[in-house]
Amino acid sequence: TDLPRGTVHRLIRALLEVGYIEPSDGRKVYVLGARLLRMIHLGTPAQVIVSLVRPLLERLSGRFDETAFLAKLFDREVRSMAMVVPSSSGSTSYVQPGRVMPLNAAASAKAIFAFQEPAVFEQAMARPLEKFTAKAIVEKGDVEREMELVRRNGFAVCDEELDPGVFSYACPVHLDDAGVLYSVGLVGLSERLNRFSSDAVIVELRAAAAEFAALLSNR
Repeated sequence: TDLPRGTVHRLIRALLEVGYIEPSDGRKVYVLGARLLRMIHLGTPAQVIVSLVRPLLERLSGRFDETAFLAKLFDREVRSMAMVVPSSSGSTSYVQPGRVMPLNAAASAKAIFAFQEPAVFEQAMARPLEKFTAKAIVEKGDVEREMELVRRNGFAVCDEELDPGVFSYACPVHLDDAGVLYSVGLVGLSERLNRFSSDAVIVELRAAAAEFAALLSNR
């Protein structure tokens, strides 16, 4: 760069402070930092994400004959991003691309917000929470306990909290370099989706989440 050593030192220190770079193995070698990588992931074009996740959603939808979906964190809210509806006759989708998923009721949002830094969670909680159904929670303490439960279990559920008679599962997508920005889920009528054991659903969702994380990392 032909920059003076002192100038380079100041630039590196500034980049370290904001998390854009980080030291590698404690040596004077630096790599892209988690904050910058997170920004890159957040800026990945929607069409790229949809093309990568669609085969996984099709597999989930075919396995359970229900709607499979992907949700993503956008700034301080979670929105549904992609979905696959089963081809069986009479199937109905309960997810619309672009729909904002509330952190107090939607499994997809719970699975993402449970793994965010406290500041992100607090900013999201600053907005009024809507009681969509009688089962939905709106008190901060209740929401915090729900987030802890999601972290402990590694998945989230929505038991008729957002739409009456509708049940959903969601698992976080853990990215080694960016944390949790996505969740993969399955949604359907409670009476129909509950014919499967929760263990069977979660095993498949976790496998899809891990595969999607690997695809994003390779990309």
